[in-house]
Amino acid sequence: MVYSQRLAQEVRSLLGQKLEPAVFEEEVTEKQMFGGLAFMIRGKMSVCISGRAGVEVMVRIGKDLQQKVMPRQGVKVTVMKGRPYQGYLDLDYEGQKDLSYWLDLALDYNNELTSKK
Repeated sequence: MVYSQRLAQEVRSLLGQKLEPAVFEEEVTEKQMFGGLAFMIRGKMSVCISGRAGVEVMVRIGKDLQQKVMPRQGVKVTVMKGRPYQGYLDLDYEGQKDLSYWLDLALDYNNELTSKK
């Protein structure tokens, strides 16, 4: 699987800054998934560095929020095997300039998903 190691390290670093140390150390795992490297938080995929085109980032933010952020530059709905995945967004190079913002949205959605238990 080919994905950007630099981008994966950037995501690791940002997650380490944004999450409580115990959560980062105990509840963040990395898993090869979707042809790239997925960052699982509390068992849910939140961010993925894709092997598609080598440097694309996918974030999981949920369907409701997706509608609000779609006008932003560098963002499109994730499509896999010809099927759009609502609630998942791909960030191209332009979108990755705001990676911290997108990770905040992904972490908020992860909190929403995992607090329902």
